Amino acid sequence: MMENNTIAGIDIGCSGVRCVIAIQHENSELEIAGVGISPCTGHIRQGVLVNAAIATEAIQKAVEEAEEMCGLEVDSAFVNITGLHVRGILSSSAMQIGDGRSEYPEEITDEHIKKVEENAGNITLPSGCEVLERTVRDYSFGGFSQLPDPPVGLKSVSVEARVYTIYADKIAAENLRTVVQNADIAVEAVIPSAVASASAVLNRDEKQVGTVVVDIGSANTDLVVYRGGSPVHLSSFSMGGDRITTDIQSLGISWNDAEKLKIEKVAAINQFAEKSTLSVRKVGGRGSVSVALPLLTQLAAQRIEEVFNFAAEEISASGVGQSNLTGGMVITGGAARMNGIIEAASAITGHQVEPGIPREVKSVSKVANEPEMATAIGLVKHGLELRLAGLENKEPVGYRDLAKKVSNFFNKLK
Repeated sequence: MMENNTIAGIDIGCSGVRCVIAIQHENSELEIAGVGISPCTGHIRQGVLVNAAIATEAIQKAVEEAEEMCGLEVDSAFVNITGLHVRGILSSSAMQIGDGRSEYPEEITDEHIKKVEENAGNITLPSGCEVLERTVRDYSFGGFSQLPDPPVGLKSVSVEARVYTIYADKIAAENLRTVVQNADIAVEAVIPSAVASASAVLNRDEKQVGTVVVDIGSANTDLVVYRGGSPVHLSSFSMGGDRITTDIQSLGISWNDAEKLKIEKVAAINQFAEKSTLSVRKVGGRGSVSVALPLLTQLAAQRIEEVFNFAAEEISASGVGQSNLTGGMVITGGAARMNGIIEAASAITGHQVEPGIPREVKSVSKVANEPEMATAIGLVKHGLELRLAGLENKEPVGYRDLAKKVSNFFNKLK
């Protein structure tokens, strides 16, 4: 049985499953007590689950490994979801206060705010989709816009709220819940991968001033733009580190050897290429092939350029100009450790770029400090916020309201 102060996250990725078990201490600090990793392939295609048996077995192995590390048992967890079907939409609603005559403004009440938030979130989603999260973006009244807090107690003839809704394909989300439940674990909530990763690598200030998180996975890249404390744009596209591995493998070597070369020898930008040639075993072990590292780096650099050109287009589509992204770009996922990727991303997008390492958590395992653990650790961090604020019912709540509820909860513990 899980203790009340224990929380688990299960990251179901294209190359495997990662489980994190965390303990919430009385001083509000999260400590990663258990980590389990179970490599697997063939269970996800383009971010969508296609093989339940492989996924369930990997989940069980990852959970068991994490449990063995910390001596705790997992019976529920927060789970991630990715794929092209995971999207966000910004909607708004305005209402008159009183009779709406400018010469007779009336006081904005909590009931007005609640009503306008509900109306803003009441949108028609694409067929077959379900809501994952709703967050109040900001408020407007009397000529003032983009206010982070509800203008309760002030007088106006109208008030407006904007709500950002993140949704996903209902069947894809339900299949995720099923494979986790088949491993005898209840799903507390399904969280978008990009939001989870951002929770692990960004602090509140970075979310406020404007920051982009790019999480490069094996087959998919997830991107989220934060501004004013909440997400304003979210997307996922079918470009990931496996494309580089596939290009290297095409030279006639095994997948495992290609993956090892990518991680240990290949750079993301031509200027960082090692000027040497290696002899690598042919696929099947029959003989060897000479591999020039500058050629491999050229192949990798082309793929990295594709990823960040697409990321730049998505950032542009967010409507948030570069001058309003003071926090720049943070790269996470396994590719964040690739030699030269920070410099490549900065040159292609024009943003200041930093590697995304999970932070603001203690851990007994060094593995928890690696960028590929960002989603799993973010699941427990964001999951804790959802649990404390009671957001599993997906009611829209402002970012500052959520932070206040979390803070009040911890203050009661002191």
